[in-house]
Amino acid sequence: MNGIRCYRFRPSLLNPMQDVITALHADHMDPDKVHIFVDGKHALVVSLDVAAAERLIVGQPCPPERLEKILSSEQQQQIYEAALVFLSYRPRSAREVEQRLRKKGYLPNQIDDALARLRKKGYVNDMEFARFWVNNRQAFNPRGPRLLRSELRQKGVPQEIVDAILTEHREEQSDRAEEAAEIAAEHDIEGDEPAPGTDEATALSLARKRMRLLSNLDPVTRKRRLTGFLARRGYGFDVISAVMQRVLTPDETEDDGMEDD
Repeated sequence: MNGIRCYRFRPSLLNPMQDVITALHADHMDPDKVHIFVDGKHALVVSLDVAAAERLIVGQPCPPERLEKILSSEQQQQIYEAALVFLSYRPRSAREVEQRLRKKGYLPNQIDDALARLRKKGYVNDMEFARFWVNNRQAFNPRGPRLLRSELRQKGVPQEIVDAILTEHREEQSDRAEEAAEIAAEHDIEGDEPAPGTDEATALSLARKRMRLLSNLDPVTRKRRLTGFLARRGYGFDVISAVMQRVLTPDETEDDGMEDD
């Protein structure tokens, strides 16, 4: 129905107007909207998508119950479009979309219908959202698996999906480490820097930056605060311990106790 024109229904004496669509007008300000006239009177404005889905044509019977159905379809379309706007800024979990629509005052059944349509179209997918979240965090604001897990659960991502994505993330890191080791061996490259993109590498980068702020502290306080900083970023003991071995002096790393502020 794109580019719809104005059509009018001309009743005859044998077929008087009664609950009939008598005209469909394209909106002059918004080409994606259609004005519906029933029995010569303006009845409703709907989107082109709804007009097409409802197969509206001039001369079609349109009793009150039919008009109510069209109105319901238009309301559902508006909810769907509101969700698409919310999704246009970044991928979202199903829980995030549900909460957004609920705040706008939409009914639970309307939200469920919108989410079902969004899932069918591929716009809402918790697995893809979780993958995006982990990759985005690692690229722009690194953190360890413990904090990533907490963030994803807060976004409403199901536990089984969180487990699967973090396992995938761990396997990708293992592959990167193996690939880096193979390249180093092939080209006789010496050095013990962790493979780029791994938790140890991102934690090490964060620790080195943090050390600039802690350089004027005594060794014990510096170690305690750096340990706490990395722990709050979600890194585990094994990663923190490995990082400490790299950024602290041998004397500072003698005590293995990991304390937080």
